[in-house]
Amino acid sequence: MSAPTRAAAFVRVLVLVLLATAPLLAGAVHEPVFIPLLAGCGLAGLVSLLRARQTPSPQLPGLRLLVALHALVLLQLVPLPPGSLRAVSPGSFAFYNDPLLVPLSAWRPISVSPPDTLRGLAFLAAFSLLALAVFRELGEGRWRRRVLRTVVFTGLALTVVALLQAVSPEPRRIYGVWQPRWDWAVFGPYVNRNHFAGYLVMAGALGVGEALEALSRLRAAWAARRQRFLLLGEAEGLAFARAAAVVMVTVAGLVASQSRGGGVAYAFAMLAVLLLILFGSVLPLTATGRWWTALAVLLLVALGVVWIGLGGVISAFEVRGIRASRLDLWRDMLPMLKHFPVFGCGWNAFATAYPWYQTVWKTDWIGEAHNDYLQALLDGGLVGLLLVAGLLVVVLRGALARARRSPVELGLFGALSGLALHELVDFNGQIPANAATWVALAALAVAPREAERSHGRP
Repeated sequence: MSAPTRAAAFVRVLVLVLLATAPLLAGAVHEPVFIPLLAGCGLAGLVSLLRARQTPSPQLPGLRLLVALHALVLLQLVPLPPGSLRAVSPGSFAFYNDPLLVPLSAWRPISVSPPDTLRGLAFLAAFSLLALAVFRELGEGRWRRRVLRTVVFTGLALTVVALLQAVSPEPRRIYGVWQPRWDWAVFGPYVNRNHFAGYLVMAGALGVGEALEALSRLRAAWAARRQRFLLLGEAEGLAFARAAAVVMVTVAGLVASQSRGGGVAYAFAMLAVLLLILFGSVLPLTATGRWWTALAVLLLVALGVVWIGLGGVISAFEVRGIRASRLDLWRDMLPMLKHFPVFGCGWNAFATAYPWYQTVWKTDWIGEAHNDYLQALLDGGLVGLLLVAGLLVVVLRGALARARRSPVELGLFGALSGLALHELVDFNGQIPANAATWVALAALAVAPREAERSHGRP
């Protein structure tokens, strides 16, 4: 095996290991896990970049937007004279000036918390390198399929752990050995049930894609056989049964988490998948075949829902509602916009800036906006939000284009769009394991189809 081949194999295995282990280790929300995760992502990307010098590949779509986002964060860390700071970020100037007895004279950055912005930059850089590694080294053939299956089976493992933990004597003790300090929302290995659900939104949608592909193979074999029912005990039938079981279990785990945002996001993602099947010409099927395939999606999802029932999710809406937990909170944050309009308060610095404006839940520390798009606007200003929105458009457009190729690619679109919807009411983008998984899937969504045609599947 040549050195370039060994390097490629190293990157591929490293990425799969990172994607499989991070979610199982409490979502990688604590330093002992997310630091190795970031280091591994960075290493994978750097090795892939070094390989790119010898074997050039197409440019990552959206790369300029990604570079511009890094540049924005770096700009937020540059100290500016008081007059310039006041002009470009009135909120940042007031943050540094108002507590002083004399006018501000020292140079200060736009970020109101440079250490937090530096940490945000580290996450941004590491996951950008992960995207480059997946795009270049795992975007084709069997390695692409391995990434997708890693997410599906990690979601299955998370669900099994969660369901067993839920019936244990100490359901808030993760793996029976560790109980987080803030344990009110523990579910499975995740500290927060909503982020557990966020991962299963992705895994569940990919599982539906795998099941539809297995169903298409079963349908093809069914048409070619006389004794058709014997197929149910052969490879095609068993493959579909396994894939359907995986979907049932992961959907059951999603419902059991009682996450309102996760459940609604998954429902809308599956609705989008159904509409694409029926009216989007994404699969080579007859009109009758489209309706039967759509029915298959409904049945696959319904199996998991019926197993657990929707009582817990409905109760969560009734007990917790959405006004106090989300709407009132977002309304309270909006006044920040006029003080940090263009460049924001600093990437990942929201938690430092918000207490100056907070009028609800005054005794609580609010570290996230519980809406990643709103937080992108507050952290990065209008510039940051436009860059994030541009990247999202690039990814979803690529996923939609690939959805026309196979059921698995349709499942990939469902996974990416589902978590993007969930981000309207939560912050999975700030949960390292979920963010890394979405980034890896996004890199697959924009991988060039021309490369697959020219090189073939290994």
